[in-house]
This record gives sequence, C-alpha cells and structure tokens, in this order.
Amino acid sequence: MRSRRNDKVTFVMLGGPSSPVKEVQLSARFFKFCFTIFCIALISFGAVSYYVVQEYMDSRARVAALSEVNDGLNSTTRNQEVMIKDLQQIAGNMLNKIEEIETLNSEVRSKVGLEEIPDGESVMVAGYTVSRGETAPAQTSEGGSVNEELDTLEDLKQELLDMDLVMTEQAMELLFLKDDVEKQLAFESALPSLWPMDGIFVSAFGNRRNPFGRGTEFHQGIDIANKSGTKIHAAGDGVVTFVGYKSGWGSMVLINHGYGYVSQYAHCSELFVKENQVVSRGEVIAACGSTGRTTGPHLHFGVQYKGSFIDPMKVLVAEGAKK
Repeated sequence: MRSRRNDKVTFVMLGGPSSPVKEVQLSARFFKFCFTIFCIALISFGAVSYYVVQEYMDSRARVAALSEVNDGLNSTTRNQEVMIKDLQQIAGNMLNKIEEIETLNSEVRSKVGLEEIPDGESVMVAGYTVSRGETAPAQTSEGGSVNEELDTLEDLKQELLDMDLVMTEQAMELLFLKDDVEKQLAFESALPSLWPMDGIFVSAFGNRRNPFGRGTEFHQGIDIANKSGTKIHAAGDGVVTFVGYKSGWGSMVLINHGYGYVSQYAHCSELFVKENQVVSRGEVIAACGSTGRTTGPHLHFGVQYKGSFIDPMKVLVAEGAKK
C-alpha cells in the first residue's frame, strides 16, 4: 500500500493466527532505487551467465574440433608409420636383390672372361642408374601438409614396388643367363677340342695309303708323332669308359665327354687312368708309344660323335701339332 501524503510504500507482513501484523514503510524513492538496482543486477547476471555459457559451448566446440583433428593426425601418423615400415621392408628386399644381381653379374662376367665393375661405378639396375653407396631417396620437403607427405610416401612406395618388380625380372634373367653360360662353358670344357699331345701331324682323317701294304684304307682319326713317353692329355672333361689293350690299337683309353662325344687315344706306352675315373680337360692320361699295329711311336687320336667317327680337326682348336 502506498500513502499519497508522504509518498511512502508500506509492506504488510502477515504471520500465523497468533502472530501480530507487521508493517514496514519504505520511501518510494528508495524502493524505486532498490528495485532498479535489483533489475540491473538481474540483467547483468543474466548477461554474464549467457556469456559464460556461450564461451563454455564455444570452448567445447573448439575442443571437439581439436580432438577430431588430433584423431585425424593420429590416424595419419599411424598410416605413415605403417607406410614407413612397408618402405623399409621394400628397401631391404631391394638391397638384397641388388646384392644378388651384383653377385650374379660378377659370376657371369667372370665366367665369360669380362672385367669386374669397379666399386662405386654406376650400373643400370631395373632401369635406374645405381652404384654402391648411393644415397637413399630424398625426404619430403619441409612445409608440406601431412596429406601431401602421405601421398608422397604412397607414390614412393609404388615407385619402389615397380623397381622391385623390374629387379626381380632382371635377377631371373641373370639366373637364366648364368645357367646358359654354365651349360655353354660345360659343353666347351667337355668338347674334345684340346690337342692331346705335342708332336708332328703325320696322318689325316679319311682315306690314305696303307702303311703296311698295298692299297688304301680308311683312317678313323689323326696321327701325331713324337718320342715314346711324351705325355698325352685329355682333350676335354669326361669319364673314362675304357682302359686296356685292343688288337690293332694297342694300349688305349676311351673318354666319354657327353653331348654325344667320345675321344680315343691309341698306341700308348703307359696308361695313367682307370675306368669310371672323372678326368679334366688337359689332365695327363697316358704316354705316347708304339703298341699295337704301328710303324713307330705316335698317338692315334679319334673322335666319335653319336656313335660315328668324325674328323677330329672339326673340333680341335686351331693351334696344335705341326704338320
């Protein structure tokens, strides 16, 4: 209630049935002042509360965004770690294959008589120029984004995989080449192409005058004359299939060289090998003599190919006995 006379505001406070009625009078001006202060405080509290709540919500949003970014970075980091491990494994395999290719290349070059490639000299491997001590691929440039670095790693991985595939193909080709070279060298080493004895070439392959009478005869090999006891060498790698005496041939050795070739050494004075013995090209197997049907000390050298005698001159190297 408000008194118009003295411009005051009266507050009546009622208690229980037995409590007295209390009145409080306040100046209307003071009441307005307090009410105004209360409203200002209420509005200020509401504004501050709204600001605090808004900041809290913004902070939560920023934290959620940072958390999402952090999860993305963690995922990218894990992907990079996996990629780096893959690259390390691929690089290790490539190094092993490079060493294998170098070893195969060295073996092939050695077998065919080529010089070794000096250490540090560049060679072509899988279409790329590489050398021992070559540095690893350059790292990604600074300042690039994580996704760009990851893309670079993926591109590098694909390039390394392509190189690894080409290197595998090259290693297989070198293995086949090595096998072909070994087969060719084995054939050349087994081929009875080495002159079996030093001496004078006295009789060729084919028809000739009979040295023991009239007419002609077919000579199944060549004759090389020298003094008795001159060393006779195996014309190629092989296995001794006969050691002994045969009528007309005297003391004789037969060597099976494989590939269809058999060599014959007749009229020997001494025999230094046994049957089933493996002999090497150039190994001493007998000594020159004049056993059997002969007019003097010499070596009868014959060559069979697939069961038939052929002219030994077709397989013997150019240098040999003097005519």
